[in-house]
Amino acid sequence: MTHRTRHRIVTVTLAPVAALAAWAAMRLAGADLAARAGGTVGPADVVAAALVGGLGAWYVVRTLEQASRRPAFWWPIVGSTVLGASLIGPSYLADGVDALALGGLHVVTAMVLIWGLERTLPSGHACSCDRASESRA
Repeated sequence: MTHRTRHRIVTVTLAPVAALAAWAAMRLAGADLAARAGGTVGPADVVAAALVGGLGAWYVVRTLEQASRRPAFWWPIVGSTVLGASLIGPSYLADGVDALALGGLHVVTAMVLIWGLERTLPSGHACSCDRASESRA
């Protein structure tokens, strides 16, 4: 197993851990994390959602590696766009403090995934002009 794969496994594992810690802090602060449909977001929901998001993010990172010469440039753009889209759910399904708390869980999970997976990508900043100057030296 490569260092890159190990780092990605750790990142995808840390995302649910961070989300669960944020969930616990929000519950201790008094947020109910209740949706309009009558359901309450529990710890299993948080872990499952963050794990699914993490595995999906890993898939997108792998796809970017294969499809782009600059995956480290594109990954934060794609990841933050997906975060923005995911925030529609809490804003639509919950009210007030609960919507903010649920959105916060999305942000915590996305921060771990975007930053952690970005560190596993090649920068892709080398251009032909850099290689030409290196060959002359």
